[in-house]
Amino acid sequence: MPTTGFLGTRADAFIDLAIVFFVLAPFLMVYALRLAAQRRHHEHRNLQAGLLAAAIVGVLMLEISIRFGGAGDAYRASSLYGPPLIALFVVHLAVAIPTFIIWCWLATLSWRRYSDTLPGPFGRTHRRWGKLAFVGLCLSSATGTAMYVMGFGF
Repeated sequence: MPTTGFLGTRADAFIDLAIVFFVLAPFLMVYALRLAAQRRHHEHRNLQAGLLAAAIVGVLMLEISIRFGGAGDAYRASSLYGPPLIALFVVHLAVAIPTFIIWCWLATLSWRRYSDTLPGPFGRTHRRWGKLAFVGLCLSSATGTAMYVMGFGF
């Protein structure tokens, strides 16, 4: 099967674009957290909204490529395909789905409560759930990257 992506694996360009984003996402999130710590709340909000939108697009690209493209076949062609990869997939989903739900909930609630008097009474809750979303994003990125390497690289 010829390589159609740009990272030199069996993955197609959609998968490669998504993995690049999901590897960079935790670092972009750290930058967003630094913006909030510097009291640059408007920039923090805009970057978080952009990251969430990009994450949604990334997941859609993955799903379309796996379900309707040739990525599913390329993934199953891995020499490591089997119980370890399936177990990693289950762990990835167990982390990624709740993280995505928390991130969407926090973004929606925060967008509605955004005001000029920040951080405000919601600030403590926002920080707590934001840290949880950050840890979940890091774990999702790590497990997703491992799945990419195991599934498309070997």
